[in-house]
Amino acid sequence: MKTPFLLAVCITLAACGGPEATPGPAAKAASPAVAALTLAQAPANALGVKAAKDKGPAADVAVTGRLYDVTAGFAVMKIMDLAIPYCGETNKEDTCGTPWDYCCESKETQTSNSLLVEARGADGKPLATPGLGDLRLLDKVTVTGKLEKDEHGNFVLLAKGWHRTDRPAVPDYVKWPQ
Repeated sequence: MKTPFLLAVCITLAACGGPEATPGPAAKAASPAVAALTLAQAPANALGVKAAKDKGPAADVAVTGRLYDVTAGFAVMKIMDLAIPYCGETNKEDTCGTPWDYCCESKETQTSNSLLVEARGADGKPLATPGLGDLRLLDKVTVTGKLEKDEHGNFVLLAKGWHRTDRPAVPDYVKWPQ
């Protein structure tokens, strides 16, 4: 008699765990040139996105942020300052299905706290690649490279390498882009 009761309790407890965390989509392999940019450890003395932009152009800088946009087919991404929480990060009642797009923040906040990152080839053009390997949206990354500012006042970090330092778990209702 006790065995069916214990089994029912175990099943009930297992079903009440709340939303399960989803690991996200399978990573798309990176081209050899892009795969070579992966660093074994995070660079020291990294600045946040906002701090790096406030400091201005630099020949050698390390910047930490959260990956929030990727240009398909190229080693081009945008990172957001860690001071800006992704949708649902702090407000657990927020059930945003696309937390990496920072749609809960104004366009002005998104622009002032984000940074374009490009890995370029010898020809100065962004490297073509089927994917970024182990990187995915919302990953916390530290990127090293040269921070430039164009004639329109836009910053771009020309990546020499990057390291993924964290991958947050998100609820299973989040549907990752493919």
